[in-house]
Amino acid sequence: MGRVTVLAWPQQVALAAGLAELADGAGRFPGIGRLPGERPVRVVLAPDRTRFDSLTRGRLPPWSDGAALPDAGLVVLLSARPPDRLRGALRHELAHLALRWRVGRPVPLWLDEGYAAVAAGEWDRLDALRLNFQLARGRRLSLDEVDRALRGSRGDAAGAYGLATTAVLLLQRWGGDAGLERLFAHLAAGEGFDAALRVTYLLTEGDFEERWQRDVASRYGWLAGATAAAFAWGVLGVVLVALVLLRRRRDRDRRARLADVPWGGPPDEPSA
Repeated sequence: MGRVTVLAWPQQVALAAGLAELADGAGRFPGIGRLPGERPVRVVLAPDRTRFDSLTRGRLPPWSDGAALPDAGLVVLLSARPPDRLRGALRHELAHLALRWRVGRPVPLWLDEGYAAVAAGEWDRLDALRLNFQLARGRRLSLDEVDRALRGSRGDAAGAYGLATTAVLLLQRWGGDAGLERLFAHLAAGEGFDAALRVTYLLTEGDFEERWQRDVASRYGWLAGATAAAFAWGVLGVVLVALVLLRRRRDRDRRARLADVPWGGPPDEPSA
């Protein structure tokens, strides 16, 4: 439909038509606008993990279910998921295309993933920060560590996606979509990320990282700590309940065993 082509296995033709319409009318992306009308987009729906891994050549983590290949204008989605989540995943991957096409070259991974999450409105990414025990302990991750975690295990990546989202949200809070637009324009002009930050936000990359860390700590550190404490007390409560139930069962078994012992009555009174 339009400039968008969706390829799917026969059992998902209706789903493919709906996603093609959705992609063709994707609307504006923050700081970028609409996808270029002259660039075609192809979306391939993989109905199972085996075909998804084959299409992406096994280059993605085992928990990944979406991929964007900007140079080819291609999006691959694992379509064995609820339609509402599939629509969100499509928007996320299209945001990757929009950002790469605007800038013309790769950007830091945290910026790429954080931007896609913000553009897709994936606010549930932030929920992972409530259970982030590193935040609860007061540890501050660097953006380089976030990049590594984004390609780590599912648990590490969940927290890293949340942190990447907060970093892009901070930039958006400071300058709105206009700030993002200026940042992307400087990146597209060939400036490095540090230089683009200096011109757009009057900050070095190190300054931004430090302010972002403080912002995360103030917004989510106490919440993670409270959640961690609540979780710990919850676990302790479960353990105590289990111990009480175990004690009651043991007492019940002991009484049952005593009831089976023959009872001969009280001892004889001593003779005078």
